[in-house]
Amino acid sequence: MTEEEFARWRCKEGANVVFHRGCYWEERRFGFYQPIHLLARLQIQQVTRPLQFCWGFLASLCEDDAVSANGSIPIHLLSNIQNYDLYSVNKNSRQNIRKNRHLFDIVELTGTQLLEEQGYDVFLSAMTRTRWKSSLSREKYMMKLVDYVVPKRRLILAGFNDKKLCGYITGYAINGTAYGEDLYITSEASEYNLNRILLFEFVQICRRSGGIHEFAIGQHWREKPGVAEFKERMGFPITYIPAKVEINPLVEQFIRWKYPHQYYRLTGHD
Repeated sequence: MTEEEFARWRCKEGANVVFHRGCYWEERRFGFYQPIHLLARLQIQQVTRPLQFCWGFLASLCEDDAVSANGSIPIHLLSNIQNYDLYSVNKNSRQNIRKNRHLFDIVELTGTQLLEEQGYDVFLSAMTRTRWKSSLSREKYMMKLVDYVVPKRRLILAGFNDKKLCGYITGYAINGTAYGEDLYITSEASEYNLNRILLFEFVQICRRSGGIHEFAIGQHWREKPGVAEFKERMGFPITYIPAKVEINPLVEQFIRWKYPHQYYRLTGHD
């Protein structure tokens, strides 16, 4: 997608999006904005307060203006996607993918029927195993599926074993950057490394597209070392993208004290 196409999509999903100095910004938290294309690498003159009444904003900077950065975006980033193959992942992950790939049918989902029937059980199993807090009920999960499958917008890759949904991964791309969204697998499938298989196959689709040069799969959750380790072993090192950050001093002090890990993701430092 272009940024404009992504902005229209996000607006349709209910996001608060504003156009400011040549790019689209989204209200990620109440009163805090960042470009909807997080890794757009803006010029410094574009990075100003998108709305007069907001308590902060964050934006990545282009290489020429990196000297003006006062922070960074800690993110797991694959920057050489065209060279990504089995030897891009660590030895253990490579062996697991080779050993277990034949156990699963990997297919693209073009409708929501299978997710409606089996998706929530996969989601619930993943949340229970990883101990991530989620208040998403079955009813809310079903509501989320409305317009979830958008042709040429979101790619949904699923793994099946004997017609049983064992897990799925989703993502989208803006210009030349792909962003991973959700990766859910059942506890049973985790024993056979379906998470590695799905992520590897997803990157291969992006690589074959020809128009994607990098893949970001979420910011660095240092409080979840297992998550960071999985991503790094799959070839997604922690990369610090130069950024301009502005936060109201009182709010900054509170976040830094109360939510140090979130503060780290907002600024790239403690």
